[in-house]
Amino acid sequence: MKWSFFHVLVYLHVVGAVIWVGGILFLGFVAVPATRSLPPDKRGALLDALGRRFRALGYAVLVLLVVTGTLQAGARGATVASVLDGSFFRTGFGAALGIKLIFFALMVVVSALHDFYVGPASARALAAGGSDEKLRRTASWLARITALLALLVVLYATRLVR
Repeated sequence: MKWSFFHVLVYLHVVGAVIWVGGILFLGFVAVPATRSLPPDKRGALLDALGRRFRALGYAVLVLLVVTGTLQAGARGATVASVLDGSFFRTGFGAALGIKLIFFALMVVVSALHDFYVGPASARALAAGGSDEKLRRTASWLARITALLALLVVLYATRLVR
């Protein structure tokens, strides 16, 4: 089997998506619930450490996704001119990609709000032995919204392969 540059891009893009989405789902469905039995200070410290560790990998993977996605779109006919004048997004592929990119952009914004502001503030409050219930709820909802948006990105990604 011969591998083209495009196949390598697709492979790297899929692996990056698996790491990003898998990490989000692991943290939300496994790590956070598993820490609920810990004392607040230990729970906050652990969640902060897990968040920092995943954040470094996660945002590096997002850069990989942007680069490989941009190159794949170019291979599928997207040019600067066709993107800027909107003609690329009037194709079936371009329309699905456009919706995927909207979900992706929203996901990055919501994730950044969670990862760099609300989540760390909530973890600091827990690590200090207390809890700011409003911050905790906000962080929880932002994480859920990020996960939902990530799954919508995957849904529209599947539309691009057929």
